[in-house]
Amino acid sequence: MPASDFDLLIDHGNSRIKWAMAGAQSWSVGEAIDYSGKETDFGPWSELDAPQRIVVSNSAGRAAFAHLENWCQSQWQLKPQLLKAKPAQHGVSNSYPEPETLGSDRWLALIAARQLRKGPLAVIDCGTAVTVDALSGEGAFLGGVISAGPKISAGALIERAAHLDREDMRYSGVFNTDTASAVTAGALIFVVGGIEKVLAEFRPKLGDGFTVFMTGGWAETIAPLMRTEVTVYPDLVLQGIQLVTGKES
Repeated sequence: MPASDFDLLIDHGNSRIKWAMAGAQSWSVGEAIDYSGKETDFGPWSELDAPQRIVVSNSAGRAAFAHLENWCQSQWQLKPQLLKAKPAQHGVSNSYPEPETLGSDRWLALIAARQLRKGPLAVIDCGTAVTVDALSGEGAFLGGVISAGPKISAGALIERAAHLDREDMRYSGVFNTDTASAVTAGALIFVVGGIEKVLAEFRPKLGDGFTVFMTGGWAETIAPLMRTEVTVYPDLVLQGIQLVTGKES
């Protein structure tokens, strides 16, 4: 792909960096990069031609963005553009008194979801944190909740109980006969229960038939455990970046 024909779109989370290359008629999602602070390996980008722009949603803090910015300037002499939530954009209005304080990842996911569905909907992002946000049929962001993701929940318990161990995070049902399985299954199922509770409280405002989208690194694990029907879009934030940058393929 020739230089200047594509934008590098980046969804920088606390644990992983998702990214895509978006051109006027092209869209390609790369393999996520594990975020490890100053030790983060941006090697997958080393072979790319210089993008036209680098556009970033960052939910990992200033230091994370600084590492990314330094690498991009060293590699391509390009300064990444940092996206922030706005009062209104692409048919979505922001309810926060200070719109820019809404996480850009939540805002962009809502924008992408709005293009997929015009009616009332909820967007669940299951990553290091779990967010559940409500959008009215008119496109008004009604608010939402934020909680710890399953890995954080299990990790917090293990830190306070040194004899516990955490294996691969997978759901093994509720009849667990070893502690590691009980911890990991418990972390997952209580996240699911919390999400279901939030969706139940959304119903009086959104109605019974609202759409539920799920995204984030844990979406494929959590979605099958839900009683509520959900549609998984792994790259919803990246799709939101694509929309606001005008690079719709």
